[in-house]
Amino acid sequence: MALAAFLWTSCSDDELYRSNELGSRLEEMGDFKLSSFTLEKGIWEIADTIQQIKLHLKSHTDDSIRAYDAAVLHSESNPSYSIYIPKTDEIPDSDYDLTAFLMDGTKLGTKLKVTFRDEMLHTIMASTVQYDLEGEGTAEKPYLIGSQEDFGMLEYGLNRYDTIAHAAGLYFKQTADFEAPHRSDVYDGRYTFGESFAGIYDGDGKSITIAYLGAQAESDTTVGLFKTLYDGAQIKNLTIRANMQGIKKNGGMLAGSSQGNVTLTNVTVSGSITDSNEHIGAFIGHATGNLTAEHCRLFASVHANSYVGGLVGYMENGMLTVTDFSNLQENSMPFLFTVHAGNRGAGGITGGIMKGGCAFKDITLQHSIEKEDSGLKVIYAGADRAGGLAGEMALNEASSLNNINIWAPVRSEQKDAGGLVGTATLTAPLSVSNCTFASLVKSNEKAAGFFGYLKCDNHLNLAETNQVVQVNNGYLNVEANKYAGGMFGYVYGDIKTSGLCLININVTATSNFAGGIIGELEHGTLETKNFSLDNDMQVYGNDATGGLVGYANSSTIKGDIGDLNFSSIPSPDSFKSNYPGKVSSPGADGKGTSMGGLVGYALHSHLDHLCFTGSVFGSDRVGGIVGHIRGTASITHCVNNANIVENSTNTCTGGIAGKVDFTDGTYTHMINYSNIAGMEQTGGIFGYIGLETSTTHNLNIQYAVNAGEVSGSQNVGGCVGRLYDDMNDVEHKISYCANYGKVSNSGNGNLGGILGQGDSKKMIIMNSANHGEIAGGSNGASQVGGIAGRMGKDPGGVTIGNNMELAYCCNRGNISSDNVDSHVGGILGYQEEGNDYDENHWMTHDCYNSGSITSDQKSDNGGIVGCVDSYSEVVRCINIGKVSPNGNGVVGTRKSSVIWHHHDLYYLDGTGSGWCAESFSDSEKKNTSTFNNFDFSGKGVWIIDSDNSKNNGFPYLRDCPFQSIYQ
Repeated sequence: MALAAFLWTSCSDDELYRSNELGSRLEEMGDFKLSSFTLEKGIWEIADTIQQIKLHLKSHTDDSIRAYDAAVLHSESNPSYSIYIPKTDEIPDSDYDLTAFLMDGTKLGTKLKVTFRDEMLHTIMASTVQYDLEGEGTAEKPYLIGSQEDFGMLEYGLNRYDTIAHAAGLYFKQTADFEAPHRSDVYDGRYTFGESFAGIYDGDGKSITIAYLGAQAESDTTVGLFKTLYDGAQIKNLTIRANMQGIKKNGGMLAGSSQGNVTLTNVTVSGSITDSNEHIGAFIGHATGNLTAEHCRLFASVHANSYVGGLVGYMENGMLTVTDFSNLQENSMPFLFTVHAGNRGAGGITGGIMKGGCAFKDITLQHSIEKEDSGLKVIYAGADRAGGLAGEMALNEASSLNNINIWAPVRSEQKDAGGLVGTATLTAPLSVSNCTFASLVKSNEKAAGFFGYLKCDNHLNLAETNQVVQVNNGYLNVEANKYAGGMFGYVYGDIKTSGLCLININVTATSNFAGGIIGELEHGTLETKNFSLDNDMQVYGNDATGGLVGYANSSTIKGDIGDLNFSSIPSPDSFKSNYPGKVSSPGADGKGTSMGGLVGYALHSHLDHLCFTGSVFGSDRVGGIVGHIRGTASITHCVNNANIVENSTNTCTGGIAGKVDFTDGTYTHMINYSNIAGMEQTGGIFGYIGLETSTTHNLNIQYAVNAGEVSGSQNVGGCVGRLYDDMNDVEHKISYCANYGKVSNSGNGNLGGILGQGDSKKMIIMNSANHGEIAGGSNGASQVGGIAGRMGKDPGGVTIGNNMELAYCCNRGNISSDNVDSHVGGILGYQEEGNDYDENHWMTHDCYNSGSITSDQKSDNGGIVGCVDSYSEVVRCINIGKVSPNGNGVVGTRKSSVIWHHHDLYYLDGTGSGWCAESFSDSEKKNTSTFNNFDFSGKGVWIIDSDNSKNNGFPYLRDCPFQSIYQ
């Protein structure tokens, strides 16, 4: 029947006419009732040449379907439609699904949910696109896609009819492998880049092959199998095989972008994306909202300029949730993948996450390499920000990384490479648990096993067990020019650990800032109790290199050994080691500077309750705990039990610190058990101490104990090699310290059991004891003493009233020098100038020596002081040690023709000559009257050893705790 001709040429008999507010009308026309209505253009895509269609009305009341022919009236505005209802038929009042078909049966895209009243269209409640595919789009009867043509029909519907809902809520199921419509073809403008999608697509284990060839033009944007995945989209059980290139922005094998809540389940991508620009991911290029990926596999290579990811190129303003993501095949063998950013932002999961959060769990990316393959680029950024998971993270939502295994090399050419994350800024909590990195990380700056750069503001927590260790015998290393760390290259803020962290990776910084845990820690606290570093670890650097931290800047590093109690000398094996490995420069020559067993360089930082048991080598500023510490800082309750601390080239070597530049702080309760082998300025505790210009704070060192051998070239001390201050009018005090090890130099310096040289005014040593042998070498004259080699500032002919004070100390070790021009004393080798204005301080007083002076010099040696300078004063001292083959019982000699002061000096008969001192016999040693002006009162300085238990019956000091504590 030619309905259109009949409609437009016939005349109504006017027996029936109705209309409603929607503009619908009902009238009679011959044997039919005509129900006419108008729809917006585009709801049904009908060519202008078509004047007749079919309509189906499916009742919501009884599911019956009523089929009618309808005429189409085209106009410049919206088209009208007239349903031909036989007069013998009637459309009952009800809600209906209204579907349109061309006369050949082709379904038109949009299904309308409508209401009919009085046989007229009364209301349009909703519209749903109908796809010309087998099925109904429901979960039970999904649309079936079995060919390129079927997929083309899906795209056609998305492009023409479903531009608002994007198939939201509709189900599609793939039934065969096929090649997708070519992404770079143009077919009626429909197939250029794929269409946006919000439905549920089940690949049913099938694959789609996709090809795209672009030129990074403006039009080559948001490219993928789908253009954009919108809120509600679900893609599952699908494999995509892609060969794509030339995408300018937002490109992925699955989708160019995603928005809202999108889920990927059991999706695999293979092939490659190359020669593209930014925001390129193997699955999705750019994502906002909440993107979830579960049980997905990466068998692809993705190469672009910036922000490139194995899952998504760039994620922002949302949550990225990834579970069970890997490059492992069904046989558990890894498939080679690569993620390359020519500029910045390369990650095994994402190039970058900005202003959002992430929840990553059960992720494995594996490609083990041998050392000779260290140049292989797997996860790689040509400039910066490369990470095994993410090139960059800026997280402002609570996030987590759990059960992550990255066994593939990560590299950036300039900076920020991390086994997990290249650079991370945290303003919300991030929990990292059960993560493992086991490969090579390399960059110019900031490379590490977990995070290259981390600004955490106390938001990071390392939970359960995390490790940077070797797996499958692959090459494992952290390499950088500077800022290289076993776990962190650079950290700003605190590191919290509630679980165990295992580290066994060699760390190398060819320039500076290398640490077994952190390259540089700034304004942060590192508690080391949950870190376990392997005995075989090696940390290499040329400057600021430490077993834990290369450079500590305004930070605190805490260990977990107990408080040091020196009621006895504790066993060296009673302390848990914080680092048992090696610290050295990259070559075999050990030429590094600021080399510390635990910290290379510490500025305004605090080191507390730490223990080192490894080996450290360097050429300047070498220490068992820290190479160089400066500013307002402290070292408390620290133990060095290293295999060796060695500096065979230059200056400043110490069992605890090589060099201290003091402004303010606390240095107390420290012990060294190790052999310290240095050159100039070597000490069992500190090699060199200098004071920063214009400090107003007194320096106090207390309870520093050396129990190892100390050897050097010139200024060497059992506790401090040299202390120097030429500018500040403050006190420099060493008290309650002890030495038990042999202390020696090659000659031509100052050598002492506690201090080699105190080159400052207001230089004070009190309440300290030496038990070790002090042996000066033959290579030049030295000033050698059981407590100090030389004390006080040389004023150049002008007397100094408060130059030095040495009091309440004892020596029990043997003292000698192989150079005949040396000055040797049982307590002090050489006493610098002073004056007699102060009768109580700034002199040598109230000390005793029981050690032997066993060498012969040109000038007489002394049982207490070897040589005194102008206006020096020595009072109330006792010597009971033999000065042989000749020498004086108390003071050996004076500088030529100088005036000096002395009184109440005593020596045991037969120990030396009596110059400026009085002898006493063994039978007189327990008589207080023997020692004139000595304070034996109840709280006085001296005590008589009545039962021979403290000092063989000789007087001893009330407040010198180490005098009777033996190692």
